[in-house]
Amino acid sequence: MSARAEAIEVTVVVPCFNEEQTLKPTLDELCTVLEAAPFSWEVLVVDDGSSDRSAEVAQNYGRQDARIRLVRHRSNMGSGQAIWTGIQHGSGTYVIYVPADGQFDHGEIPMFVDAANQGADIVIGHRLSRDDYTLYRKVSSAVFLWLCNTLFEHQFQDVNWVHLWRRDIFDSFEPQSRGVFLLEEILVRSRSLGKKVVEVPSVYRPRQGGSAKGGRPMVVAKTIYEMLQLWDERRARLGKGEGGKPPLC
Repeated sequence: MSARAEAIEVTVVVPCFNEEQTLKPTLDELCTVLEAAPFSWEVLVVDDGSSDRSAEVAQNYGRQDARIRLVRHRSNMGSGQAIWTGIQHGSGTYVIYVPADGQFDHGEIPMFVDAANQGADIVIGHRLSRDDYTLYRKVSSAVFLWLCNTLFEHQFQDVNWVHLWRRDIFDSFEPQSRGVFLLEEILVRSRSLGKKVVEVPSVYRPRQGGSAKGGRPMVVAKTIYEMLQLWDERRARLGKGEGGKPPLC
């Protein structure tokens, strides 16, 4: 590992798809917070095949500060793949994913890092409110969380918000999902290996521009399919008589 990589403590992954309106204020706030943070850092903007000026916005930041880098997908591959690309390209001891739409308060990042420094392998934020959610999104999110907690035997308050990972957990497995289910799959596979997961409260802010993309019926259907695949894999391993929480690597 290079000296540069060893010096980086936190990689912040910002996946974006057509977030031209929100990406600049998001990066403005993010960089202000990180400049005052007591750790070294880098920002990876992963442009997921945007057709607007999102990539240009990120490139302009990179010209001013080499710690801000752009990674591009030639075509739209989905939010999970964008996050996974960021994880793969990150150099930090910790990797934290934050959305590009301005709904996350970046001032909370040190809190996530502090929780990891106290021994957590994964830190997940649970939203205190979701004021701009439609009834459909509220119901679908509640059903998704209930299914995750029921099928995988945990009791998290939120599994689909900001997550921070100790990057070396990915030396033990590679998640299969490249969609919305990626975050939950990482939780399930990590817990099966005895990794420690900690929840922290997080403020959720209304979207300032663009449009939400995760609640579309096709996305929901794919997420449920991937969830059932992992549940079936876990059940099959338990059926072979492997005790405790079986490794799902």
